[in-house]
Amino acid sequence: MKSNQQSMTSRVSYAFGAFGNDMFFATLSTYFIMFVTTHLFNSGNAAQNDKMISSITLIIFLLRFVELAIDPFIGNAIDNTSTRWGKFKPWVVVCGTVGSVALIILFTNMGGLNKSNPLLYLIIFGIIYIIMD
Repeated sequence: MKSNQQSMTSRVSYAFGAFGNDMFFATLSTYFIMFVTTHLFNSGNAAQNDKMISSITLIIFLLRFVELAIDPFIGNAIDNTSTRWGKFKPWVVVCGTVGSVALIILFTNMGGLNKSNPLLYLIIFGIIYIIMD
């Protein structure tokens, strides 16, 4: 009876985890670029808006390559993890929480920084994006 209950718990946990993961990446891939192009940079200065949108696009493009370099180290850290909860659960819980908070922050103008100090906004954006990813 206990193993059957554990099996059902594992299946339900996996289903909710997969659903959350799919929602996270659907939000990022579908709505983030719409947010950036329509809501975040709409100052009325078309040249400045285009420059900021291009900068965000370039940052995302470059951070994909940084991610390629970092991923093997993250995988190695996960493989070397040994806790009473297993190898993956601590990483899933901590990284899922941090990624969700970072995604929420990315969908803000960070207190108006996008207009008051665009360079600082881009630097903070890059840091938060790589942490989220």
